[in-house]
Amino acid sequence: MSHHRGFFSLLLISVLAVTGCASTPSSKLHYTIKQDPGSRPLEQIVLLPVDIDVYEMSAGGVKEEVPEWSSTAENNVRNALLVTKDAGNTCCITRHVDSSSLTPDEQEILEEHLAFFNTVAANALWTTLPVNTAWHFKAEHFDYTLGDGLSFLKTKYDLDAGLILLGEDVVSTTGRKTTAFVGAMLGVAVPLGHSILMVGLVDFSTGDLLWMNHEVSTGSTDLRDPDSCTEMAHRLMQGYPGTLLVKGSNPQAGN
Repeated sequence: MSHHRGFFSLLLISVLAVTGCASTPSSKLHYTIKQDPGSRPLEQIVLLPVDIDVYEMSAGGVKEEVPEWSSTAENNVRNALLVTKDAGNTCCITRHVDSSSLTPDEQEILEEHLAFFNTVAANALWTTLPVNTAWHFKAEHFDYTLGDGLSFLKTKYDLDAGLILLGEDVVSTTGRKTTAFVGAMLGVAVPLGHSILMVGLVDFSTGDLLWMNHEVSTGSTDLRDPDSCTEMAHRLMQGYPGTLLVKGSNPQAGN
C-alpha cells in the first residue's frame, strides 16, 4: 500500500466547506445504535491507516502537496487518537492497523474500501445540505455501508471495527496572506487555507458505518503542529460512541 493515497475528493471538500459551519450537529450515528446501543457489541476497535493531504497554496491560489508535511500531519493525528489506556480520553483506541502486515491482496482491498469511504461520506453529507430537504431523513435514519469486503479483518485478524480518518490541510504562503490582506483593503475576498478532518467507524462484519463525524477549521489550525492537531482531533471525536459499543461496557444515559 502506498504511503500517501490522496483520497480527499473535490466533492467531499466542497460539501464539508458548506456543512462545516452549519448549526446542526455533524455527528451521525447508525440508526440501530440509536434504537439499542447494545445491539453492536464490539471488543477490538482499531485505527486504520490515516490519510492527510497537506498543501501549500501560492499567492496565485495554486495548491501543491508537500509530502513531508502530509507525513507529519498523519503522525500527529495518529498520536492524538491512540492512547495506552482509558484515562478519560474522548477516544480510547489502543491499536492501529499496520498495512505492511497484510497480504498484497488484503492491502488492495483495504485501499479500495478507504477510497470508497470518501465517496460514501460525500454522499452522506450531500443529503444534509439545506437544499436537499427530501433527503434529510437519512441523517436520522443513518444506514450507510461500505459492504462486507473488510470482513477478513474480523475473520482472520479478530478485529471488530475500525476508524477511517481522512483529511486535508491547506497552508497559505506569506505571499498568499499578503494578497488576502491587500484584497481585504480593496473589498475583495481572497480565500486562505483551511483544515478538514473526516472520520468514520466501520463494522468489519457488515461494513455498516456505525458513526461518522467531521470537523472544519478556517482559522489558525495547523495539522503540522502537534498541539493544534490534537485539539482539532479531539473536537472531531466528540460524540464518538466507542464506550457505548465496547462489549461489557456500561453505557451512560444521554450518550
